[in-house]
Amino acid sequence: MPYDAPRRPQIGEMPKFETPPLKQSRPPRCPPFVEVTHSDQLLPYLEHVAQRPYNHGLNACWDLKKGEKVLLRVDNWHDDMVVEACKKIFEKYGVDYEIKYIDRGPVRDWVGADEVEYYLFRTKELAEWMDEWDRISKSHEFEKILMGYGGPVLKDTDVKIQRMPFITPEILASPAHTMPAELLTAIDKWTWDRVRSAQRVRITDPEGTDLSFTNHDGYWDSKREGYNPDLVAQTWAGNEKFGATYLPAHITGRPWVYLKGKEDGEGIIAGTTNHIAPCDWTQLVVEGSKITQINAGGEFGDKLRDVMERTKDIQYPGFPGKGLMHWWEASIGTNPHIHRPRKDFPSGFVNCLYERVRSGVIHMGFGTIISSMDERRAARMGHLVGHWHLHLYFPTYMTSHAGGDEPVIEDGRLLALDDPQIRKVAEKYGDADLWLDESWNPAVPGLNMKGDYRDHYARDPLKWVKAELEICRNYHPLFMQMTEADGKYCHGRGADWWKGGCCGHSGHAPHRLDGNCCG
Repeated sequence: MPYDAPRRPQIGEMPKFETPPLKQSRPPRCPPFVEVTHSDQLLPYLEHVAQRPYNHGLNACWDLKKGEKVLLRVDNWHDDMVVEACKKIFEKYGVDYEIKYIDRGPVRDWVGADEVEYYLFRTKELAEWMDEWDRISKSHEFEKILMGYGGPVLKDTDVKIQRMPFITPEILASPAHTMPAELLTAIDKWTWDRVRSAQRVRITDPEGTDLSFTNHDGYWDSKREGYNPDLVAQTWAGNEKFGATYLPAHITGRPWVYLKGKEDGEGIIAGTTNHIAPCDWTQLVVEGSKITQINAGGEFGDKLRDVMERTKDIQYPGFPGKGLMHWWEASIGTNPHIHRPRKDFPSGFVNCLYERVRSGVIHMGFGTIISSMDERRAARMGHLVGHWHLHLYFPTYMTSHAGGDEPVIEDGRLLALDDPQIRKVAEKYGDADLWLDESWNPAVPGLNMKGDYRDHYARDPLKWVKAELEICRNYHPLFMQMTEADGKYCHGRGADWWKGGCCGHSGHAPHRLDGNCCG
């Protein structure tokens, strides 16, 4: 493709850089940590969530109405302060609510290799959830269910299903959850319009990804407004409305259906993080949209290779060929203020699943298409089902079409955030620079800060990340100096940050935290 992409990675070769390539353009950025001590401090954020118009996506949009029957499903892994804040907001809005508590047992500490077993279990759990949603829908017991922060939903004809991503006060007390719904929708639509119009796509990332595919007409309806109805009916039978288009905050950067005889995804996927935790650098070789080789990866790689070997001769329903390890997902996050939680990371639900919806982050998925009818058919046939991920934090997503080449993401920056029309929407709600600049960029030695990518990071990313987050949380001025982080918006003072306004901004501007952090 005619643009200045990085040198194509070699099979089995971990990247190495003479100087950090993103140190100037994408330096580390992380908001200071402020300890929340009372549930009332969380209410301004839930006010925004309560008022956002309903949609079925990954941004919390509860659209609470007086008198409606609401079920909130939480686990013992949710912080009590968050649950208490939810009760207060329900009572303020006059909803008829019930809280269902699930005991998951002790909170688990994670390593990246745990994703393999977790998603074998998760697939079964999601199937059980979908059965429960079906039952509630038929019984009319509730009008709205608030639960989970990932996976698809059933059709919302009789009961609306929305997200409950607020595991800890740190996750909730974020400008991500004060983003105006109009602005979130505009960013989603900008991204979706460019993805669906592409004829070819190339995805690159400095951690070693270089993958191209054809965005065939056969994936789409006649106007390229949604996916091919025949493929949707096969893959998403019973939930066609959901499968026909993108999921808000989770734009499908490659169609989440298979086009038999035409799948031509080719290249390499590589990274150091999955949905559960950082993992040793892992490389996947892709031929015909199928994973044909898994290199490195430590224990995570060993487990994936075992699953690939056990399923290599099975023809899964809807798949273009035999085996489980087919690539079907390159989903794009769109909320600029999502950030990786620091306290208790990675344990319980405080893991990497939440951060995948930060704008410009792409998560690559392979295996069975989550909660699709094809996946459920495979499970009923007794086949091993599940899917796994690698995250790209600094990707470039380049589209080609008749009018030429157009980037959608450059080095992890979703270009919707720089579009003049998007800025006009943001300006209606305050300072566009605050709304449209990311709160968080991960600090990666050798990529966007000093250090050696291989020796200081990629051989044991979890060790680095846990140390980084502890320093960021407890010694924030030192963290900013050590990583030479960008403190562009880290100014001003004020203990009452949760009441709105900071850095000289007020009203609907994002709530920035205590500026004492910057040193």
